[in-house]
Amino acid sequence: MGHIDDMKELIRQEIQSIGTLEERVAFKTLMEEVFLAIYEENEHMYTELEHRVQDELAYDVNRYLVKTGVIERQMYDTTHHLMSPMDERDLETEQYGMDQILESVRAGEEFRMMKVMLRCDYLQIQKLWKKEMEFDAVIETTSPEREWGIRVRLHPNTEYLQKIGHLYHLFIKNGIPWQTINTPYLYKMADICVTKLPEGIDGTETIRRIRFQFGEYHSVVCQDLIPIWNIRKLSLDSIGFPIPCGDHKSFEHSISIKEYGVQHAYLAEDDKEIQSIRQRAERLTITSRIQEAKKWEVYVIQNAQDNRIDYYTYPVIQNERAENFSEKFQRKWNQSIKTQAELARFIRGFGLEEYAAYQSYEILEQFQGKKETYSMNPFIEDEIRDTRMQRKLLLCFRAGEKEPWLQRDIASFIVSEVQRLYPEYECGGMIV
Repeated sequence: MGHIDDMKELIRQEIQSIGTLEERVAFKTLMEEVFLAIYEENEHMYTELEHRVQDELAYDVNRYLVKTGVIERQMYDTTHHLMSPMDERDLETEQYGMDQILESVRAGEEFRMMKVMLRCDYLQIQKLWKKEMEFDAVIETTSPEREWGIRVRLHPNTEYLQKIGHLYHLFIKNGIPWQTINTPYLYKMADICVTKLPEGIDGTETIRRIRFQFGEYHSVVCQDLIPIWNIRKLSLDSIGFPIPCGDHKSFEHSISIKEYGVQHAYLAEDDKEIQSIRQRAERLTITSRIQEAKKWEVYVIQNAQDNRIDYYTYPVIQNERAENFSEKFQRKWNQSIKTQAELARFIRGFGLEEYAAYQSYEILEQFQGKKETYSMNPFIEDEIRDTRMQRKLLLCFRAGEKEPWLQRDIASFIVSEVQRLYPEYECGGMIV
């Protein structure tokens, strides 16, 4: 209200300078009934415009926040209002028989028994993959009652990373700017695969239990963990008939989201190209070439808060960052961050210092073995730039106090976000 008060004070001073009473009254009436009314209306409209601009600039970040985590299968609540399994099949214990294992091994293929999480640092996992180690395991059977020694191997699981890649393409198809999803747990998921069976197994045995012997890795192999996120898939019907658009080629389809919540963000999926998707009040409006009403596959990014009684053994990680107005404006118009202070402010805006605290950066010709991070956007292909010719931007982090086994993965998320801002460099990170 500072501007309007200043204007009123100027008018009062001007009135005092008028000599005759009649002129004072006429001038005061003119100011109050015409000028001030117009000024106050303009001030109100300007304030509303400012709020609309700020809301528009914050739209893609605030509404499309993605959270990821893992939870023990037996602890997952199917009525949970926020977090859902990335793969619904994970809710069921994997079922298989000895005949299936035997058939795969005889065909020269490895049989996947189950998915596990490796609770260890990224560099330790990379050493495991390079060694291509095999481990002993014992299958206990009831018919006949006997123990069979087998050999197994751990392989990286990529099923969940493919879901993140699919989500990226959904963002692009729906016209939503992509922001890296913070997914440290997905790079620690592994498959236990049977490589060898002993002689004498005929496939009729009944499996009672399996004991694994992972040696030095025994303490880091965690079974029965389910990757979760705040996204779920729905199948929703169109409301009424599609409305033709002005180009006489496209149609607008309306979908009610009242039952699921207007505070959430929605992404539509379809085989045909979606031209746009808009959310207004309790409806989604999809513009597409499809002429007839149909069911739409819709992904809901849920923005509700956890209940106080919700508990997770491992931290739930998100990709949100705090931004001021200037940063939102820069992002809106694709303006690059070019100063040291702005780079540091951008990184610290994620609030992840408890895991990896940014310290400094280096410009290098080659990483020379210093890079300890990976890209969390491997599905984004850059077919133009030759990374061999790019200079290297190395971000240096100090290890935080929380979850040492996640710190290089958290640093990888930050580096992946910085990479989007600095395409002229190949970005990497290390813990110092």
